[in-house]
Amino acid sequence: MKKNHSIRRAYILVSCLICACLSSCTPEAETVTKASIVFEEGQSLAVNVTPEGEVIDIRFNSTLEWTTEFATNTPENDWFQIVPSSGKGGSDSVCKIKFTENGSGKERHLTLHILSMDVSKKLLFAQKTLTDDGQQDRPDDDEIEDDDNTGDDNVTPPAASGQSGKYGWYELPQFKYNQSGSYMIDATDSDLYYAHHICAGGERGPGGKTARNYTVCFSAEHHCPVWVAAPRHSMYAGSQKRTDAYTQDPDIPANIQYELKDADSGCNNGHMLGSAERTSSRATNEQVFYFSNIAPQYSDTFNTGGGAWNTLEDWVDGQVCSDTLYVVIGAYFDKYTDKRGNSASPKKISFGGRSDVSCPTMFYYILMRTKSGSSGKSLSQCKASEIKCAAFVRSHETEKGTKVSSQDLMSVSDLEKVTGFTYFPNVPHAPKSTYSASDWGL
Repeated sequence: MKKNHSIRRAYILVSCLICACLSSCTPEAETVTKASIVFEEGQSLAVNVTPEGEVIDIRFNSTLEWTTEFATNTPENDWFQIVPSSGKGGSDSVCKIKFTENGSGKERHLTLHILSMDVSKKLLFAQKTLTDDGQQDRPDDDEIEDDDNTGDDNVTPPAASGQSGKYGWYELPQFKYNQSGSYMIDATDSDLYYAHHICAGGERGPGGKTARNYTVCFSAEHHCPVWVAAPRHSMYAGSQKRTDAYTQDPDIPANIQYELKDADSGCNNGHMLGSAERTSSRATNEQVFYFSNIAPQYSDTFNTGGGAWNTLEDWVDGQVCSDTLYVVIGAYFDKYTDKRGNSASPKKISFGGRSDVSCPTMFYYILMRTKSGSSGKSLSQCKASEIKCAAFVRSHETEKGTKVSSQDLMSVSDLEKVTGFTYFPNVPHAPKSTYSASDWGL
């Protein structure tokens, strides 16, 4: 027995020596550091700069070397300074942005990108202007009305929405909101959050006013947009390709949005306001890839080439005219059956890295414009007989290849009864209770 134990001990010793030799001859695995940029907790991604000018610190950690790129809505870039504009990785970094006083008479916008390898982080800065007496310019009610149809000087939605109908952007549904920290929340329904996005590329309307991109109403319960309201006009058309810059909306709480761009449950990323509808600049196109503008849509039958929604979107493109087309794109979540008999019931699905997303049962597109399309007048200057508006409604179960027809049509007033929202309160003479299929070529 002693002999056997000796042999066993010798075997173990030899084995250990062999392993040690092999280990010493094997090269160590190379550690590869991935690019990462993490902002300091509490860092706002959308910052309002004081008209008097100030210095703002951007604090972040980058694992690798980083640099900056920027875009503005002004021809001159001497009103801000970025120090430093680049840096080494592996430690906490502070990037200071020094803004001068804004006495230009126009609101200024800066889009800043912090870049490291294939990682990009974006921050938005807006600086209102001063009046001649050195006070912040705040337009009167009469100055807020959107007479040029495509833009407004304000970076926040008109406070009048849902309050008077006297003024405000024509496409906005009725709502009242409270400012809760950095977020706009519905004053009567804590489930709903609002965000308004100025064109980050600095686009301006025919009247020289800063153009708006879209306003969104987002549901914390459904983790999905409820509606997106926007103007459609040729001024938003350009040569910019899809950016695919999927990311969370900085003006909506992160914890209620999707966490990833990855789709699931037989759905893909369905834009409310489409990428092809905002090609005027890269920065403006990036905004339509906010998760707040994305809803799950069935990939095989609904949101692909020839899909039911894709077909409707293409048809709506043909309604854009020299007068502005105002649209509200919405999602519905209760059981719904359309005029064709297509029915969909509510359900929760996995989508965007969450398992609690409501799958919409119906989508709608509300359109409002002048009948002629080339009147050269704002809607407030038009008679009711010169305006047409209608809702185009499709169940989420609508079959692929379904052409747009009168079966999709519904009066705006009837859709209001379904959804509970009031549309176009800022156009009180809009003919919401009637529609004519022939007005839309159907």
